[in-house]
Amino acid sequence: MSQNSSFLNKPETALRRAEELVSIQQPNASLALLHEVLSSRRHKTWSPTYEKIILLYLDLCLALNRPREAKDGLHQYRNLSQSQAPGSLESVIKQLMEKAETKCKEAREAVERGESLVVPPAATGEGDRLVESPEDDVDDEAFYDTPQSILLSTMSTDPEKAQRDTALLLPALKFLWEAYRAILDILKSNSKLERLYHGVAVNALRFCGEYKRRVEFRRLSDMMRMHLGNLQKYGLMSRFEEGKSSNKVRGWEGWTAESIELHLQTRFVQLETASSLRLYTEGFRTVEDIYNILQISRARRKIPGVNIPPPKAKIMAAYYEKLTNLFWVSENYLFHAFAWYKYYSLCKEYNRGMSVETRQMQASAVLLAALSIPKTTSDIKKNKPTTGDRLAIQSTVEDDIAKEKMARMATLLGFHTREPSREAILAEIRAKNIMDDVPQYLRELYVILEATTDPLDMVEKARPLLDTLRRETGVLADGVAATGDAGDGAEDTALGRYVKPLTNVLLLKLIFNISAAYHTISLDHVKKLTSGLGVSFEQMEKSIVLSSQSRALSVRIDHRAGCIRFGSAALESDEMRGQLSTLAKRLATACNIISPPDVTSIRKERTALYADVRSTLESEHIATLERKVVIEKRKEEAERIVQEKLREEERQRKQEEMARKAEEERRLARESKMREKEKIQKIQDEMDAMEKKRYLTAMGRSVENMTAEELKEVDTAALAKEHAEKANKKKEGE
Repeated sequence: MSQNSSFLNKPETALRRAEELVSIQQPNASLALLHEVLSSRRHKTWSPTYEKIILLYLDLCLALNRPREAKDGLHQYRNLSQSQAPGSLESVIKQLMEKAETKCKEAREAVERGESLVVPPAATGEGDRLVESPEDDVDDEAFYDTPQSILLSTMSTDPEKAQRDTALLLPALKFLWEAYRAILDILKSNSKLERLYHGVAVNALRFCGEYKRRVEFRRLSDMMRMHLGNLQKYGLMSRFEEGKSSNKVRGWEGWTAESIELHLQTRFVQLETASSLRLYTEGFRTVEDIYNILQISRARRKIPGVNIPPPKAKIMAAYYEKLTNLFWVSENYLFHAFAWYKYYSLCKEYNRGMSVETRQMQASAVLLAALSIPKTTSDIKKNKPTTGDRLAIQSTVEDDIAKEKMARMATLLGFHTREPSREAILAEIRAKNIMDDVPQYLRELYVILEATTDPLDMVEKARPLLDTLRRETGVLADGVAATGDAGDGAEDTALGRYVKPLTNVLLLKLIFNISAAYHTISLDHVKKLTSGLGVSFEQMEKSIVLSSQSRALSVRIDHRAGCIRFGSAALESDEMRGQLSTLAKRLATACNIISPPDVTSIRKERTALYADVRSTLESEHIATLERKVVIEKRKEEAERIVQEKLREEERQRKQEEMARKAEEERRLARESKMREKEKIQKIQDEMDAMEKKRYLTAMGRSVENMTAEELKEVDTAALAKEHAEKANKKKEGE
């Protein structure tokens, strides 16, 4: 890089040199030169030349497929131009996005046409990398060679197309994805370029939806959620709060009505993309993000002097419209119906120019969505009270957890109740007179599904109404749109998609009514009752099994006997006990009607009984008092015995404790005496040994090699006598 140091003094010279290198087919050297110019710290003042440099730099990155270098260059140019020329930064980012998206589209068209591949040097690993990051290496591996993609490539019917996708389309997708990430990271807290940030976010979300990039969509959602969390945590200071500023988030000037609206619109696109990719978990997390944004708006309106209006009704209506699609594809019919109700209420209240046909269609959608909600166990128990229901006890914990989740979701969605249910939405429909805007045949269908209890004719009454709904919406009997592809189903029509759920609800209603009237019914009779609904017996059997699994009904299908049996295997002893009691009461009532009892004799018996009771009342009262006194005495005696027993046990425990302490003191005294004796004996032994050594030394013997045992065996008196004798002999000899 020392060759390029001479070009760093003037950016114009470096730009001309880079163009010359490009003209002689040396793009890598040109890219390295431009990168050194952008990262140089000699020049801190922006000039139009730097815009030309970054544009050429990004073009080279795009041609050489260098997303990492493009990201680093964007960060360097952001630091240079963010405060001095934000308009230049916006122009550069727009041009980069446009060129990267164009290249991606061209690569996709080339793959579809089956053109041969010309791989740039950088794409095959040639050339130098200016920036290396272990995290980027992980992203590369995740983007190109996921286990799923490797497995699917071996099962592809067109291996050549798979190779073209890997070699031509995936590098373009990777560059575009990295460009989106880098741009969003650069603009995450820039209030001046906030519109550009949300525009890039929307393009990135549509990129994920168009190319079915589910992993990238999750990462993008997490990134946007992190940006929102940082703005919530560190960017709560506003430009409206005088004398205060937020230095935690650089470039952020606070929440305004426009910023809140932009965040909401971006999340609506995110919600739609999650619905199209069938990523329901991300969709529900996006709902939480929208709730947090609305909470920010509500909190800002409480600040004195801040004039931020609430979100427009049009925006909230669009939000609930997106929710209807999300809950429909996730088969959450309950919240789908509530979302339709909120959408209809907002449109009816604020859209004064709504036509009669549109209002009728929306009201019909609200009613059909509510009717499509399958009845739960709690709904059935409200209509069918039982005594001692063990299933209710078993499902208490599960029901509490489900209620807690539903209450949280209802709060996030801004619904009017914390306990959403089928009965609640139908009650709202009746209270708000939505039935007045619904066609007559749908009102009749509502009556059949909610009020009819006769299982023998309810299907006959509902069949023509469902046929009318099919004709009105252009849906065939099998649930497929008459003018659409078979794979699309009834999704193309607003009301036609409710035909199949309504049929399932009708089947469950039929089975429930049959269970209330019969204990056993033949399968042939059930098939006869459901003929003409356009459903097979397998579908009806599946509905019965699902209702049994959810404990909505206790039903068994006996194919060997060709019948359906209602009730549990234990003959439902609790319910049978209740039925026998009811039968006994009704039989007693019938007997009293057939053979009325003698009222006079009954009155005489009652009079004699009452007189006997009055005569013995005083004695019974005295006996009760005496019995109470006896009981109290017995209780006092029992308590006294217990207290005496406790005192005796305490006395014995103390005596044992004193005896144990005395014995311990005696033992310690004995051990002390023994240790004293051993000490005296040891001192005596040492004095004897010293005396023996003195005698032996005086007698000229060596004591160094003698052990303690040998010294102990020597007799001190004999040794002293011997020493004295030798001393005497020595004197005599002298």
